[in-house]
Order: sequence, then C-alpha cells, then structure tokens
Amino acid sequence: MEIPPEEVLRYLGYRDQKLEPAMVRLIEECRAETKALMRTGVVYRIYPLEKRGDRIWLPATTLRLKSKDLSRHLRNADRCVLLAATLGLTLDQKIAAYARLDLTRAIIMDACATAAIEALCDQVQEQLRTEVAPDGYGVTCRYSPGYGDLSILYQKDILEMLQAYARIGLTVNENHILLPRKSVTAFIGLVKRERSAPVQEGDGKTAAGPDRCRRCPDKTCQYREGGDEGETPT
Repeated sequence: MEIPPEEVLRYLGYRDQKLEPAMVRLIEECRAETKALMRTGVVYRIYPLEKRGDRIWLPATTLRLKSKDLSRHLRNADRCVLLAATLGLTLDQKIAAYARLDLTRAIIMDACATAAIEALCDQVQEQLRTEVAPDGYGVTCRYSPGYGDLSILYQKDILEMLQAYARIGLTVNENHILLPRKSVTAFIGLVKRERSAPVQEGDGKTAAGPDRCRRCPDKTCQYREGGDEGETPT
C-alpha cells in the first residue's frame, strides 16, 4: 500500500509551497519508515439498516444510534457496513519516541501515518465496492464517530460488535479515543442502484484525495478541500 505524498503534504499544511531538498528527503524517509513499521489490521461487517428520523439501528444487534447527520448521510441506504482499521501499535510507539527526540520528524511521521490509515480505508472501500456491485449496490463515503453530531461515545460499542480487540488489537481508552491512535472506525452506507442506472466509471469512482474531501460531510475539518458535499454512491 502506497502512502500518497500529496496527502502527507496536505496533512502537514502545505499549500503549493516549494520544499527545500532537505525537507523532501526527510518526508521520503518518514514515508519509508512508516510503511516499514505499520502493521495493518481491518475488520468489517455488513448489517441491514433501519432508520426513523434521527434514530438508526441495526436489527439483531444492540447498537442504537441517534444522529441527524449520520441519518442524513445514510438516507438512501438500506444496508450498512461497520468498519474498523488500524496501523498497529509499533508505529504509535515510534512517533511517540520521535516526539521526545526529534519533533520535526515526529510531526512528519504523524502526517504520514494519517495519510496511510486513510489510504488503507480507501483500499478497503474499493474492495467493498467490488464486493457489493454484483448485487446492484454502490457505497457512500465513510462517516466516523466524532463527525458532525455523531458522538465518539459509540466507539466502544462498534469495536465490541466487530470484536476488534481480539481480531486486530483495537480498543478505546477512558476518553473513547481509539488505541492504537492511527486507527479508524466508520459507517459506510450501501445504496441499491436503479436497475436501469449505469455504473459510473468516471469522476467519483475513487474515494481518495480531494474527491473524498468533497464527499466528506465534516464541514469543520481543517484539512477539507473545497467543493460540494455529495453522497452519491460509487
């Protein structure tokens, strides 16, 4: 799995500035080290979905959610994917070590790791897209606890449903923060396509980079690219 260098720069806050050769080398070193240290783990399950107003539940589970934003995001979906993904503890430990010894390298490694976990989730999303397409479904973009009005208090319940600690070593602390830190939980809606509607092959097929940002419902994100929000499945 590649770590997109343009995404690393975006998380570092670069906006078309010219980089010094030394900084280019350091970023490349950090990208290579991040790839060497990450231990990826992914688990997901597909559930039927029921909604009523801002209340959402997954039949045959104990998970009950209340969120206007997530309900809007899933408004056309009749199934839902719960996803958990992580880059593992070793990478967290290395970033923490650099934070004590070399703060610049720690910041760049952190940006590389953030770009890497997003790339991993994009990869899983492409796999899901392929998996559900024969049944006539498309997928929405991801929506995670902490976005909009969807509380991070749901993190623990999601991980328990996915048996994430036993399967990929992912848990939460007392503040409902995921551990390892470079991890993601998310909801992905599955939307039944009209039988006559062609599968899109152009813009929007890939959920990575600026396109993902245009689709993302989190209007407050400091890394957000410009563009209109969209929830059209691809």
